[in-house]
Amino acid sequence: MPKKTFFNLPEEKRKKIMDVALEEFSNNLFSKVSINKIVEKSGISKGSFYQYFNNKKDLYKYILDQIFKLKMEYLSNAIKGRDTNDFFESFEAMIEAGFKLTLDYPLYAKIGQNFMLEDEKLIAEITGEYSTQGDDFVFSLLKKAQDNGEIYEHIDLKLVSFLISKISLFILDYIKINNESMDYGNIKNILNDFMFIIKNGIRRGKDD
Repeated sequence: MPKKTFFNLPEEKRKKIMDVALEEFSNNLFSKVSINKIVEKSGISKGSFYQYFNNKKDLYKYILDQIFKLKMEYLSNAIKGRDTNDFFESFEAMIEAGFKLTLDYPLYAKIGQNFMLEDEKLIAEITGEYSTQGDDFVFSLLKKAQDNGEIYEHIDLKLVSFLISKISLFILDYIKINNESMDYGNIKNILNDFMFIIKNGIRRGKDD
């Protein structure tokens, strides 16, 4: 995390440093990001950078922490105050919220996509705590749905919560690989197909 000296900076200067860092990490993998470029574009000295952050990884972790916190805020707001307790409706709202985040903060989305291409050791080092929090959030919704009889009682909720927490990334990969449009209408159609699979599976019923 940043040092106290970073938070003591004027807001405009902190924003300038973060804007430059976001641009660099959205355009490059971690190993390719240059501290020299960040300090040059931010208008600070390299010595000042190390007064604010321990190293490049410290800055990177801070950015990912801000992205994670914002994502959890979007997901929480998506289900807060909903009239229905239906898990699938809440889940769909959460997926939509995740996509809304990518549209509202495109640089965050690019950083998230780049992160999934990073070295496995780096991913494991950074995602450990975040993955647990994300899985726990989804697990609590699944447990409630299971207790209400909405989903099978024999289902492994830890497995399902793990898969669900990764779904938005999988769908983004699908959109990218197939050159699909990122406009809301197209995303909604893809989401509808996906929700049908989640609710019904892919095996055709005899009466269909």
